[in-house]
Amino acid sequence: MARRKPRGEQVGRTWPAMVLVLLGGVTFLAAAALVGWNRDAPAPPPSAAPAWCERVVRVLAASSFAPVLARLEADMGRGANCVRVATVESNGRAAAALVASDEPDVWIPDDASWAATVPADLLAPRESHGSGTVVATSPIFMVAGEKAATRLRQAGGTWKGLADLVEKDPGTRLVVDDPSMSGDGMVAAGSLAEAVWQDEGMDASALALAKIVPKARTVGGEVALPSGDGEVGLVPEHALLAAAEQAGGGGEQMLSGRDYTALQRFPFLVTAKAASDPERAKGVDALRAALAGPGMGAALDASGLRGADGKRPPGRAARNVPDLTGEPLPVLEAHHVDHVFASWYPQDRRLTVTMVVDVSWSMSDPAPGSRESLIDVVRKGCATVGQMLPDGSRLSLWEFASHLDGDRDYRVVVPMRALTSESRRSLSTAIASVKPQHSGTGLYDTILAAYAAARDNYTAGTSNQVMVFTDGINEDDAGSISRRELIRRLERAKDPRKPVQLSVVGFGKPAELQALGKALEPVGAYVEPLRTASEVEAMFIHLATGGLHAQTG
Repeated sequence: MARRKPRGEQVGRTWPAMVLVLLGGVTFLAAAALVGWNRDAPAPPPSAAPAWCERVVRVLAASSFAPVLARLEADMGRGANCVRVATVESNGRAAAALVASDEPDVWIPDDASWAATVPADLLAPRESHGSGTVVATSPIFMVAGEKAATRLRQAGGTWKGLADLVEKDPGTRLVVDDPSMSGDGMVAAGSLAEAVWQDEGMDASALALAKIVPKARTVGGEVALPSGDGEVGLVPEHALLAAAEQAGGGGEQMLSGRDYTALQRFPFLVTAKAASDPERAKGVDALRAALAGPGMGAALDASGLRGADGKRPPGRAARNVPDLTGEPLPVLEAHHVDHVFASWYPQDRRLTVTMVVDVSWSMSDPAPGSRESLIDVVRKGCATVGQMLPDGSRLSLWEFASHLDGDRDYRVVVPMRALTSESRRSLSTAIASVKPQHSGTGLYDTILAAYAAARDNYTAGTSNQVMVFTDGINEDDAGSISRRELIRRLERAKDPRKPVQLSVVGFGKPAELQALGKALEPVGAYVEPLRTASEVEAMFIHLATGGLHAQTG
């Protein structure tokens, strides 16, 4: 297996700072610290740059992009607009942690989606000094031996077909780079999930990842090439070229995806501190000009990367890689990145969640697509959430109907508490006690009460969620508040210091749910109608692996 330099480490060619990054297990557990960098002290010049060029730009760069900067050094160090680049190489979550320091002027990660993993105020506004501009790309290919490649072609040769194969075919397995360590793995895994999202929605995407991850071989510091007949590796073009140079080709076949193209995008991200400092900003502008200059194409080509449009492969790869025919998948949004991490690393699933279950009598009806009743399917979903969330998560369980507890439409079955081995056992018993009642559906009063309780039980450092499952829309509930009053009171109950994501998931009655979703837009609620038992299962998996969120695009 071809190996690469471990990408969790930082290699400072010109920074005098020492970087400490703590990585624990498969999850990034700690931030990094920079010490001893005196910005006022002159940095030693790169060997190829004239010593008289005093303008220095501190760049945090992905290890796959750093060679581009090295090849441009000589040209950048000349002329009135000269600039010297002091580079630290870092990837993945380790790099994202370094952005919080005051040292980097520019961050060039190995995908634009990494920007969503840092606080927005750390980066300059888009297009300020060229921030957000894509300066390089690299497509990700599906790489397989003959047998696996044949199965993949029979499945359509698509990313969605690969997801279905890995999920359902016992003979097909996935190989992927560790998503926390680089865009190589994070974009590969995210693209597979995104292909499902584009066709079937985010609930189905979350369910697919949950079934795929146990069948995935995750590697770190190695190219994710297949080693068995049934394995399919997800490998960016730049890594394939590096592996071929080290070990020669292994005879694997490559597919680009007939439905979509998975694409790493390397963005030029300017830090807010650099943009606000006129002297630092001058260096940023000089670097941006150099990256748009005449030497950039040759530097990218020699480094195994493509230009910003992704159309022309590096010269030595032109005859050996398939054409890109599928529409490029979009840059992963923050919530989609969260799902990748939460699927791979259980500790990332920490939530504070209130699950609110409708127990009106219609919940005893059979669930379409299942021999079980709807309440049985929901009970299983609640149990799944309890099993998937790690210790340290907090969970509460409510049931509601109409006048279920005196004048209240709801009853707290399990008060908010931390998940432990003991509390999980009591949760199982509590879930089994949730049973349909001969009653109506007091939805509006329950939503308001659950939201207020979640706000009052807010836990900093986790995603705070309220998920209401119903199969009716506020019916047969004497004395209920109106929809307009619900919205008014929710708006008053919102606390910007304690953000709570409200989600209402309904079974059947799509028209009524869509109307409710439209009405709840002002409070940022997520409202989704479900139609089959499998969609119910997928929704609970979605909740457990990062939470439900209002769609933003």
